[in-house]
Amino acid sequence: MALFADVFAPVLLPLILVAGAAFLLGRFSQINPTPIASATFYPFSPSLVFVALAHSTVSLEMLGRLALLKALVYLALIPISHLLAARLKLPASVASAFTLVVVSANSGNYGLSVNEFAFGAAGLSLAVICYVTDNLLINSIGVYLAARGHASARGALIQVFRNPAVYAAPLGILAHQFNWTLPLPLDRALELLSRAAVPTMLTVLGLQLAVLPLDRRHWQLMGLASSLRLIAAPLLALALALPLGLTGLARQVGVVETAVPTAVMASIIAGRYDTEPNLVAGTIMVTSLASLVTVTLLLSWIS
Repeated sequence: MALFADVFAPVLLPLILVAGAAFLLGRFSQINPTPIASATFYPFSPSLVFVALAHSTVSLEMLGRLALLKALVYLALIPISHLLAARLKLPASVASAFTLVVVSANSGNYGLSVNEFAFGAAGLSLAVICYVTDNLLINSIGVYLAARGHASARGALIQVFRNPAVYAAPLGILAHQFNWTLPLPLDRALELLSRAAVPTMLTVLGLQLAVLPLDRRHWQLMGLASSLRLIAAPLLALALALPLGLTGLARQVGVVETAVPTAVMASIIAGRYDTEPNLVAGTIMVTSLASLVTVTLLLSWIS
């Protein structure tokens, strides 16, 4: 009961209520999430990244260590997934989809919300660098994993530079390092846009989950992928945090950001390149639901 009152209710229940309401709205009203997702991707998300980093009190070195933690966990999960896929003798397209859902972390819609509710503004500032790192990885390595012969390296690179967070992050860091003072109207406009990012992300998450195509053929594979995404990934982060010099709040945020469910972006990429989209969609749904338990337990342990 204490676990529910101290962790689940204040941190994860608000997320469920917002995303759940959007899920029901998407199911019964058939609202297209694409325009809202675009609004999140362009004005809201980069504004949040810029404002959080510009106003952060965290050192550039610590932000770099967090980004490195995310990248190392991501890269470590790729060979693990490949070895398991080879052992299970999965067809090439299924193996690619399996690896994609294991490495792709929903550190935006889900991770930013959890860290803000659990650790406040300080946690959100740290989580933003994890979100940016994941965005870069899924739009480069993630696209390559899904495409495998369908897309060029140049195509994946173009996707990276279409992401506005790529530009917002260094600008935010520069503003922080050099104490830039923006004109008051611009500063307030960015602040307003940044406040819209997290609730809009949760709304998009619910709407996107409502339209995911589900297929029960891959239940066992979904379970294995979910275990790697929700359990193996944070264990890797815990093992790497100490040698990377991450302690206290930075360690907590970094581990939580690796323990989040599979990113909905993985479904978009898989659908675009016809890489077992049903397996990917099913794993997103399974990890999103299972994470309510695993993330609650993790927060109660590391907080």
